[in-house]
Amino acid sequence: MKKIIVITVAISFVATLILVWGGHKVVKVTGDAPFCGSCHSWDGLIAQTHMHDPIHGNANPKGVQASCTDCHLPHSSLIAYLGVKAKNGIAEGWTTLTKDPSKKDWLANRENARKNYTYDSSCLECHKGLLERASKAEFADEKSSKMHLKYINFKGTKEEMQCTSCHKLVGHKDLGETLFKQKDTRPESWDEWEKQRKEKK
Repeated sequence: MKKIIVITVAISFVATLILVWGGHKVVKVTGDAPFCGSCHSWDGLIAQTHMHDPIHGNANPKGVQASCTDCHLPHSSLIAYLGVKAKNGIAEGWTTLTKDPSKKDWLANRENARKNYTYDSSCLECHKGLLERASKAEFADEKSSKMHLKYINFKGTKEEMQCTSCHKLVGHKDLGETLFKQKDTRPESWDEWEKQRKEKK
């Protein structure tokens, strides 16, 4: 009987280790750019703007960079993280399979994406020291401290702010300009104008 208990405990321990390690690997692999890009295939230009971003992207001179999930999933709890990851993953997969993402107006969608797919808990995962600094008297005169103090004071009120309320361009260098160029269909030559005119008929 004792032997059975020891074997059961040992098997349970090994199985738990495999589940935890495997689960961690699955979460990590499904959060990197190649995996996200498999459904965000429309997102080539947006991914490029992240690659050229000098602070959070691949162009950071110190080699520090944020991955897609560092900003676009909540970090308030593991349940929130995994829940939103699953929900968004299914939605993106469905969109990729059933719709033509090239027809979506990504420029008009920027504000929605900023409000609903970038999370303060993600920002604060790395930048929590900013709020602590803003609360200290010796930094009270700094412009950034004054703004971050407003963020703290407005929390839970109808004036509540998000990090992206001020930091609108974070993570994707020249995103607006890039999306505008993609959307801008004005002809650059007479031949292009003729082609567009025929397509409209």
